[in-house]
Amino acid sequence: MNTGLPDTFRTLKSDSEGYYMDRGSKFHSYAIPVSSEAEVADVLQKLKKLHPKARHFCSATRLFPDASLERSNDDGEPSGSAGKPILGQLIRHGLTNVYIVVVRYFGGTKLGVPGLIEAYKTSAANAIDLNEIVEKKLYGTIRLEVDYQQHPAILNHLKQSDIPVLKETFTGRAEITIAFLKSSLQADFKKMLHQFSKMDFAETQEYLDFLEMNATIPDEDLIL
Repeated sequence: MNTGLPDTFRTLKSDSEGYYMDRGSKFHSYAIPVSSEAEVADVLQKLKKLHPKARHFCSATRLFPDASLERSNDDGEPSGSAGKPILGQLIRHGLTNVYIVVVRYFGGTKLGVPGLIEAYKTSAANAIDLNEIVEKKLYGTIRLEVDYQQHPAILNHLKQSDIPVLKETFTGRAEITIAFLKSSLQADFKKMLHQFSKMDFAETQEYLDFLEMNATIPDEDLIL
């Protein structure tokens, strides 16, 4: 199964701040890893409290592993002079799940559209340059239910195969939550069952029936 999403994406490791000044106007830039629009709204409110006298809070964000959501905001600056240059830096660096806000204190002299574009672009770039770009991977999870007698053997096989084991619970049977790359979740899970059972079935369910296991696939993604 191919989800259409990438297995890996680039984002920022932590929060960072940049600074730029032109003709008295001060530009404080903030580059912050985020994963939802709710986080974006929360960050903006915190920055507005931090800078109550600032004139503009221009911003851009890209969200989701495939960067399928892009937003930019000029916040009162001339159209295309602030949000788009900030967004351009996210695109240039191939980043997603990142929110950049550039806070402007007006210095009394108008910069003109070219000056604003340069200021917002440079401010955003400064915040990125003072951060660390990291690569993340997108996984899907599977909850595998096995008998206690099988538990040591399957756990050993998972570890030898470098398959992430996220959680184990023990009630009526042993339950192991494991992870595979999202784009190849079904195929990799079937391959794991094939290697563990040393059998050759056409369908995943046939392996599960043979091994007397149950499996469920939660509708959730995991980023590691």
